[in-house]
Amino acid sequence: MGKKSNGDPNLIRKGLTRGKREELKKLVDELLQKCSYSVTSQSKDLEIYSESWTLLEKISEMEKSLERPPVKRSDTLPPFLEWMTNHDVKMGPVELVELPLYGCCVRATKQVSTDELLFSIPQKLMLSNETANSSTIGHFINNDPILSQMPNVALAFHVLNELYDPKSFWKPYLDALPSSYDTVMYFTPDEITELKGSPAFDDALRMCRNIARQYSYFYSLLQKNVDPALSNLRANFTYNDYRWAVSTVMTRQNLIPSQEEISGNDKDQLPPVNALIPLWDFCNHQDGQFSTEFQLESRRTVCQAGRDFGPGEQVFIFYGTRTCAEQFIHNGFVDINNAHDALTLKVGLSKSDPLAGQRATLLCKLRILSDEKISGPIAFQLKAGPQPVDGKLLAFLRLFCMTKDSLDRWLQSDNASNLMHEECGIETEVDDKSWSFLKARCQLLLQLYPTTKEADLKMLEEDLSSHRRMCVLLRLAEKRILLSAIECAAQRIKK
Repeated sequence: MGKKSNGDPNLIRKGLTRGKREELKKLVDELLQKCSYSVTSQSKDLEIYSESWTLLEKISEMEKSLERPPVKRSDTLPPFLEWMTNHDVKMGPVELVELPLYGCCVRATKQVSTDELLFSIPQKLMLSNETANSSTIGHFINNDPILSQMPNVALAFHVLNELYDPKSFWKPYLDALPSSYDTVMYFTPDEITELKGSPAFDDALRMCRNIARQYSYFYSLLQKNVDPALSNLRANFTYNDYRWAVSTVMTRQNLIPSQEEISGNDKDQLPPVNALIPLWDFCNHQDGQFSTEFQLESRRTVCQAGRDFGPGEQVFIFYGTRTCAEQFIHNGFVDINNAHDALTLKVGLSKSDPLAGQRATLLCKLRILSDEKISGPIAFQLKAGPQPVDGKLLAFLRLFCMTKDSLDRWLQSDNASNLMHEECGIETEVDDKSWSFLKARCQLLLQLYPTTKEADLKMLEEDLSSHRRMCVLLRLAEKRILLSAIECAAQRIKK
């Protein structure tokens, strides 16, 4: 007897013969294996990323028959606006427009004053982890080891499932979203190498590897699962759609209170849930102050103007205090004038240092370490601006350079926290060594970049792709911080 069909026509992926499906499966299996390696070095990481990119290009080519037909984004805006109006979205004097370099965004139709209402959006329009759990694939999400533990990935899966459903409640919103993003998953190997020298280089490679591995895992899982609730995902799931959904969530998600907490059904305070907030997420970022809140009584996200906007001016909101590297990785842009920028500086104690134990004890006393076990480097932040060194980093630098006698004195002192202040009565020799160490470390980090600050500024005058421009802007922002720290240290060395 022949093998019985399970009766689900969606198991046959559109445009793919049995031979092509088997070939695709081999490529996906190879990708999964390649992305499951242990990182040994940055050069090896980049080599495997390049090989993975080649596999993904082959996979994307085979999955072309599953691609959604392109649509003109401006054509999606009227149905989106009608959908919002029909579901009680309140809008102030603003409109959705497409602008060069910015894409679809929000613009003032007349003078907008600080604190004036921009929009008020009911919770019922938001895609969230809770709507994911109550959807047709909720059981699948709650029982999968990855989806059940990673809310952002679960929300991305929920977005995809709704995208593939022509009758989805959220179809007008999903249709109006960008067709692609500037997140690192869209960077070619040549583009991503522009990050060499930057701490974000490793983060970008890790992000790309994780998304490729997740795609491989979910592809194989969906093809084996015969649950009818997964039929749309099984028939349409592609790498390009998955990185799109992940990028949608990464760049647009916000946290809102749990429905149960709002209803008062919780015994303890429940953690907030990840959510996509239609219309609010069409605003671009600008440094400023938070002007959005979730009103529990009305169950609405209310956004007010963070400053005055003139007629015809694009309306911005403040996303929050992220560094340029975090903006690059998670939002797909770099704000070169970011007042909240910082550069991660990793320094640590050597286990071969005979005074390492005492130094660790003093770090614990200062609450820089949680315990005295030396388990690797400590991450500090060099801040943007004229004062790049904060109190914790200053204290570490000082105790790192202390002699045994000096360590003993500060361990016994009731005023050890004074080490976090510039004037603390420490020996000049120790202070000079501390600043000299920081200066040398920052100079070394600066040398890791293949270009200079001046070369980066000159590159920005060229006609660069958006991805290369982002990389150059990030490098420039990081070099500014390092140069500021070097200047700061040089001014404080007394000898």
